Amino acid sequence: MTLLTVPTSLPADSMIAWLYILTNAARVVTYVPQLMAVWRSTDGARDISLLTWGSWVVANATAVAYGSIVIHDLFFTSIAMLNLVCCAAVTVVGAQRRRALALRASTAPARPRIPLFGEIVHK
Repeated sequence: MTLLTVPTSLPADSMIAWLYILTNAARVVTYVPQLMAVWRSTDGARDISLLTWGSWVVANATAVAYGSIVIHDLFFTSIAMLNLVCCAAVTVVGAQRRRALALRASTAPARPRIPLFGEIVHK
């Protein structure tokens, strides 16, 4: 059996292994649109939760530690590492976009105050 050939009848553990490979391969591909959206963001990437993405970074770091230290599985660890890198990329770019927006806001010239209707403006 080669890596790319899936036999028609598999034991349950082999089926789960193949599902793990397929779902994580698909998961890695799904990071690309999110990363591109955050990269192109001009509003500080407000549409993503840095807390959520940061928690996924921590969860994937834990998976890397588990794979390398506890079960000594290079394949599992590699997939966890790839997910860690992708989550970290979205988190870091999102944080940079938030910081850039905050810097632009703090250095923007103050807007003149518009008087309310009937208010007398003293110069």
